Amino acid sequence: MQKILFGMFSAALGVLVSFQSGKSLASEPLAYPVPAVAQALQKNSRAVVADVVPGTVWIDAEDFADYGGWYHDTQFVHLMGSGYLLAGGTGKPGVPVADAVTKVQINRTGNYTLWVRSRNWDREHSPGMFKISINGKKSSGVFGGGNSDAWEWQKGDLFALKEDEIELRLIDQTGYFGRCDALILTLDENFIPPEQDGMTAARAVYAGLDLKPAVHDGFDVIVVGGGPAGVSAAIAAARHGVKTALIQDRPMLGGNSGAEFSVGMNGAIQMHGHMRDGGIINEAILLQADSGAANYAGVYHELADAEPLLTVFVNMRVDGVVMESDSKIRGVKAVHSLDGTRAEFYGGTFIDCTGDGWLGYYAGATFRLGREAGDEFNEAPAPVESDDITMSGSLNAGSPFMVNTGVPVELKREPWAAVLPDGFARSISGPAARPWWLEYPGTVDDLWQGEYARDYLFRIAYGYADFLKNRWSKKDTAKNFDVNYVGPFLGRRESRRLEGDYILTLNDVMGAHWFEDSIAHYGWNLDVHHPLGIFSVNNPYECNYRVPMGGGIPFRCLYSKNISNLLMGGRCISVTHYALGTVRIMMTCASTGQAAGTAAAMCAARGITPRDVGRDHIRELQQRLLRDDQYIPALKNEDPADLARKAVCSASSVQDVWKVTEEYFYRPGTIQGSETVALNAGTVMCPVGRQQKIGSLNFWIRNTGGTDCEAYLNIDTTATFRDFDSRTNIAKIPVSIPAGFSGVLPVDVNLPVKGDFLMLSFLEKSGGISKVLWQRSISNPPRMCALHKYSDVWCVDDKFIPAFYAEPALEWEYDFGAANVINGITRCLNSGTVNMWSSDPAQPLPQWIELKWDEPQTIKEVQLIFDTNLDRYRYNGGEIPERVRSYDVQAEISGEWKTVVAMDDNIQRRRVHQFEPVSTQRLRVMVKETGGDRSARIFEIRAY
Repeated sequence: MQKILFGMFSAALGVLVSFQSGKSLASEPLAYPVPAVAQALQKNSRAVVADVVPGTVWIDAEDFADYGGWYHDTQFVHLMGSGYLLAGGTGKPGVPVADAVTKVQINRTGNYTLWVRSRNWDREHSPGMFKISINGKKSSGVFGGGNSDAWEWQKGDLFALKEDEIELRLIDQTGYFGRCDALILTLDENFIPPEQDGMTAARAVYAGLDLKPAVHDGFDVIVVGGGPAGVSAAIAAARHGVKTALIQDRPMLGGNSGAEFSVGMNGAIQMHGHMRDGGIINEAILLQADSGAANYAGVYHELADAEPLLTVFVNMRVDGVVMESDSKIRGVKAVHSLDGTRAEFYGGTFIDCTGDGWLGYYAGATFRLGREAGDEFNEAPAPVESDDITMSGSLNAGSPFMVNTGVPVELKREPWAAVLPDGFARSISGPAARPWWLEYPGTVDDLWQGEYARDYLFRIAYGYADFLKNRWSKKDTAKNFDVNYVGPFLGRRESRRLEGDYILTLNDVMGAHWFEDSIAHYGWNLDVHHPLGIFSVNNPYECNYRVPMGGGIPFRCLYSKNISNLLMGGRCISVTHYALGTVRIMMTCASTGQAAGTAAAMCAARGITPRDVGRDHIRELQQRLLRDDQYIPALKNEDPADLARKAVCSASSVQDVWKVTEEYFYRPGTIQGSETVALNAGTVMCPVGRQQKIGSLNFWIRNTGGTDCEAYLNIDTTATFRDFDSRTNIAKIPVSIPAGFSGVLPVDVNLPVKGDFLMLSFLEKSGGISKVLWQRSISNPPRMCALHKYSDVWCVDDKFIPAFYAEPALEWEYDFGAANVINGITRCLNSGTVNMWSSDPAQPLPQWIELKWDEPQTIKEVQLIFDTNLDRYRYNGGEIPERVRSYDVQAEISGEWKTVVAMDDNIQRRRVHQFEPVSTQRLRVMVKETGGDRSARIFEIRAY
């Protein structure tokens, strides 16, 4: 396959990446925002479109040389057999898009009948209409209407054409998602176009398409699906030394985190302190933050391209399998989604990361769909009887749904727009927000009726616009807003879940159950959206429970119970409908993908099955994952090959106390409602510190109520961490918060404190306290937590901690000793350990840490884990102060220190350095520069 240069998906990254493509992909560099995704979907058209069968010219709409404003939609190739052109998704809805134009060669003079294959996506109102123009003559009728909402051929006019090259145009009439699949010009008066089942064969005959598949053999691991799970699986397998293929049906990697959907990267860290997923997904997050890219497509390609054993195939839709036996896959069949050519891929171990479980489905894997009955797993919210209800999909995009035009804009409700109920159960933050929660009911079949499901979301989006502009109680705030962009890409939350040897349940999750074969963790809320979607008026959730920390995802959920060489990663792993509420989030999906890819590499190397790995080699798999910086709670490094574990550690200096200054909590800028609690709805707990005295306390708040607020700052102490019941009050200080105040509110305290932990809260004095927002902190050192309301339930929380700092700074004592770098734990834990070496901030850089052995060791590889503040909610670009930016790795050789690694401008948490073997008894890391922090910080050093 040819290597093709492909533009990075954000100009900010400023580099080119290369990757393996399918047969036809435009090689022009791409620039985003999202509408330019259309460029990546441009088919390399037939050199000459003419009558392969004499007298009949078949023109696929995607064969047009210039798509104009039409979008090549390939999402539903597996359902209808090809892509098609959609009049929408590249510009402002409701405004007819620019014509699609092409040239066609007519080889015989005569009267040609026009046939057009289109679809009326709303049978009652026919919103997507278009005309055809041939040599400037428009068709007398319009296409995209009719009495059926299925794809069908519509007969058009008779055109007298001479032997010559003609111009053909698709002329959109409405701007509302008209669609065209193919056109036929034929001299045959009795011609009958093919039905759906015969489309592929007919296209091959009339367009001269060769359906003989290209064969790609010799892969050890084949991953299907290129979202966060699939990318992580493929990179993990390749890094562990096996030849890997990653097959993606879209024009770029990323799935819902890519350029087509642009969902933010969420995981356990959004809900729990110190619980950010590590491994490959964290590499991608740091790379994306450093580049400033708007989504993850480019960074995924950069990471994939760096792996010589990984080949990426884009625009390839897997639509079948080749089975070696009833229980073993030999290969997968795929169609190129742009040009319809075929390919087959053969390998040893397969990983389904499609999200919808398509690979498992084609192979005959046992799967589940919908909600389990209540008596099957005893899950409290489950229905009495099982059903096929799933969580809805949504539309999203990098471009805003509505924009402020600066002048009043009227919006007339389209007759096909959905009518949203008054008081639907979602909080509206305003017309500028991206409405990711505009969802159809869970009874909609978005597996087999995906196009219908996506079109339903078009209706809902316009129903929402109508609601904001014409019916909302705050519609005056939306008077200048107009619909800007409605993305055409359907992002799904739930469909098939392939059954493994274990099915993770709601009760496992809520009990924080730990499994001996755990390979990843979860931590996002048990967030299951309401079966009615946006039409729910009581509650936006079927259930939304706060998930406790510490639970694991067992490896038995990552391989099929009945297909011997099939693993899965992402949202199609073996869980119940309700447990999916926490594991479906993208960072967690990526972690399961990395575990599946690592296990697949073990299968390939040993000639064993995934079940064999789980039964006989689970400790090795877990240790491999830990070595690759995947976080598995309750486990630590016990790698017998790691020479560092036998060393004695020392350092140039060691931090003795953590001075908890303003920079750890306070982030200047606008106080966002989504990152706050009401002033009376949160209580902070933290260590008193060694000073046993409080000077002033400073709180980051904003009064949104329109009136002055009078309250009390309540200060208690307690002896036990996380115990909010046993408390001793030491102060109740009046505070006044003026209307409109936004910023840091200082409160003088000046009290000695006896006790281990402080509790800070606010009490109402004269009203308005619930309208004061208390911003949460950007960093939470160990042994901090908060008590606050979540979904009307009081929770003890170590993540959503309201921001404050003291002057003089509180001084909290932790063990920052050098030996932490070999204790096997690579992050702070809220139980109270920091598990890192940190140099004395009073001592200038450079600072060093040394490993010393009793006997000489031969070392050729060093792995380092730095502090990139895993507790940060989002990186959002900019520098990470704690991160080590510049360092040397040095070995003592013949009494002199020799630099074996020199690194500048590091942006990653995990670094692996290989070099020519050296024999030494002393190894050290010299930290020369950080991102601004005064201490050098290292969590782990490994040596091999």
